[in-house]
Amino acid sequence: MFKISKGLGNLSAEMLRFYRQIGVEQVQVPTRFNANVKLRPLVPPAQSKAHGPMPAPWDEGELRRICDHVRAFDLEPAAITLPVSGRILMGREGRDEDLDDMAKRIEMAGRVGSEVMTWNFTALRASEGYAAQEGAGRGGAHLRDFDHARIRALPPLADVGEHGMDEMWERLEYCLRQLVPVAEASGVKLAMHPNDPPVPEYRGVAQPLWNLDAMKRVVEIVDSPANCVFFDSGVTTEYGQDAVEAIRYFGAKERIGIVHFRNVRVEEPHYKYSETFIDEGDCDIAACMRAFAAVGYEGGIDPDHTPGIAGDGEETQLGWAYAVGQLRALRLAVY
Repeated sequence: MFKISKGLGNLSAEMLRFYRQIGVEQVQVPTRFNANVKLRPLVPPAQSKAHGPMPAPWDEGELRRICDHVRAFDLEPAAITLPVSGRILMGREGRDEDLDDMAKRIEMAGRVGSEVMTWNFTALRASEGYAAQEGAGRGGAHLRDFDHARIRALPPLADVGEHGMDEMWERLEYCLRQLVPVAEASGVKLAMHPNDPPVPEYRGVAQPLWNLDAMKRVVEIVDSPANCVFFDSGVTTEYGQDAVEAIRYFGAKERIGIVHFRNVRVEEPHYKYSETFIDEGDCDIAACMRAFAAVGYEGGIDPDHTPGIAGDGEETQLGWAYAVGQLRALRLAVY
């Protein structure tokens, strides 16, 4: 049976109690002991330059303290985000040094008991295509939509330049071949998230993980139980694909590391859609749940990108609570 999961931006006691009270069972933990509360904006800020260097090295003692702190609230610290530097994404000098750094972080995650490391290969995220739709949802809920027309004509960024699809795949394949064996030896699953929004190109930078075939290609490059996808029902639906069939495909191979579970209404696959409540939209969430049960998936499912609703605050994000409640009800009905 799967576990109900949620990303954790801070380690305040109030937030951890809130998570456990609404039914969250496992969390994706930060790598610094941060108790500062900050409400995540509905629309992420635009990326104006290339990704920087690898962040400062993690402290294993601090990471263990974070995991112990989370466990004290009856939550399982199941996942950690693996950073990817601009030198790796852009194929610049020093990428091998950064890959060595990533390998050490994977080994550390294994030592502290993290089962999954989430990561992505997005050199430049097309977040300028998002816009807030204040009050556009059910009962005046705040939604977010994406329209490729907002970004189609935007020029390359001076700090980034242009990067073709073949270049991006060469870098991604190189990265996978270096890191997946380390993850397998460390008992860690690397879960690759698709490009989100899933467009093929943004400001001259190719988005290699922009469709379902690309995600299938990722798990084929290195045939290992440690080489998994971070499955996203919303992105799969944005592709114009059937999320149920995708779950069956990756689940049969046991290559689902963790899940973002959300819904969207799609006007044009890849290019125009609106994020919705989990019980609205084009994705059949009940059929997805039956598919997870059928393939024996036992990892985490995180209800991501929930609309903003009345009463939301920094310590009580009620949109998440609503989605978690629906996940628990679906699990009771299916399992």
